[in-house]
Amino acid sequence: MTIQLVEPSTAIDMIGPYLAAKVVCPACSTENVLVRIEGPTSPVKPVSVCGHIRAHVIDDDGESKFEFEF
Repeated sequence: MTIQLVEPSTAIDMIGPYLAAKVVCPACSTENVLVRIEGPTSPVKPVSVCGHIRAHVIDDDGESKFEFEF
């Protein structure tokens, strides 16, 4: 099993009143869509995700990343 951290797209997309986080899975190339509850580094809720996504991680620099396992 491989674990890979991936940065979300830098495009600004909205789903209703929420800022969307979109990240492409490195294993299956599915675009995963999540919504941010408050801001760019806030917790996220899944909208459409593949089975490889495992975690939303905020690194020491405050950057949002998503963990995939495949």
